[in-house]
Amino acid sequence: MSYTNWHDGRKPGSPYNKPSPNLRAILAYCHARWGLTDLGCYGVRPIRGGTRWSAHAFGAAQDMSYRGSPSREVIETEVIPFLVENAEALSIQRVHDYWSQRYWQVGRGWINRPPGGKNDHLHIETNSDGWNDGRPVEERISGAPKPAPKPALQERPTLRIGDNGAAVQEMQTILRKLKYKNSTGKRLIVVDGSFGAATDKALRKFQQNRRLEIDGICGRKTWGALLEA
Repeated sequence: MSYTNWHDGRKPGSPYNKPSPNLRAILAYCHARWGLTDLGCYGVRPIRGGTRWSAHAFGAAQDMSYRGSPSREVIETEVIPFLVENAEALSIQRVHDYWSQRYWQVGRGWINRPPGGKNDHLHIETNSDGWNDGRPVEERISGAPKPAPKPALQERPTLRIGDNGAAVQEMQTILRKLKYKNSTGKRLIVVDGSFGAATDKALRKFQQNRRLEIDGICGRKTWGALLEA
């Protein structure tokens, strides 16, 4: 598999001017199977602490959080091995394991050098050959387990401030994509599975925009609108 050096002096822009369809497909699979959540893919910015363009500026890198769920054990025994073992089929050229302060690269294997500060998210990169491959992961990997089906609308619980868990995380993931911000321009939503004041404010904004009852409660009607967002 080829390796693309995204830091070779190229500048952001067409055709790499949005999130990679490949990485979005991988994120969707990892979210459905293990609960990893989106920390961002496309952002026209340099490498943190440097001047060269980040792979994120080309939509070629995806950060996935596992804060709260899944456990670090699952990340080590299931998620990372899956990404590395299927790297060629998924055009993954790099996996940054910030927690263990190491990264894997195609053709080189594991490199015990910190790719950044220690934290609970994974960074994966695609090469240019697979950048635009948006096919579902299951179509590209023979025998890949299909994620468990998401619960039907009627099975989703009514949520309100103070609630916690996977359903809250799912609601937050949808709201985060809508990019609601506070008065200082900072995103309201952090996907942590905890329904706090910021989540309540974002949900009320959503209800107002969709002309729903603005009560901060995610019931059947609000869930229905969220799932169509």
